[in-house]
Amino acid sequence: MNSILFNLGKLFLQASYECKPTDKENLKTLQNNMQERINHLNENNLDSFSDPKLLEYYGLYSEIEQCIFQDHTDQYFLIAVMVIGIPLLVYFRWQMIKKGAKSKP
Repeated sequence: MNSILFNLGKLFLQASYECKPTDKENLKTLQNNMQERINHLNENNLDSFSDPKLLEYYGLYSEIEQCIFQDHTDQYFLIAVMVIGIPLLVYFRWQMIKKGAKSKP
């Protein structure tokens, strides 16, 4: 029964988190919360492997991490540079080869 409730809670946690622009800041805050919880459990000699709050933090951490990995906003700049830069490089090299061929007698 406990595992069913845990899995339902995990599903709810996954369904309730929506990706936001502040995911990186949320991840840092969550890391601090996790560390504080681990320290609290260690100070009180409690088991950290079955702590529901810590397990919830780990689930949320995983969700935020997935949002960050799925964020492709920085890739658009890289793709634009490649689409523009590679043809310009090829054109430049082609012009240099034509110029070199004209200067030879």
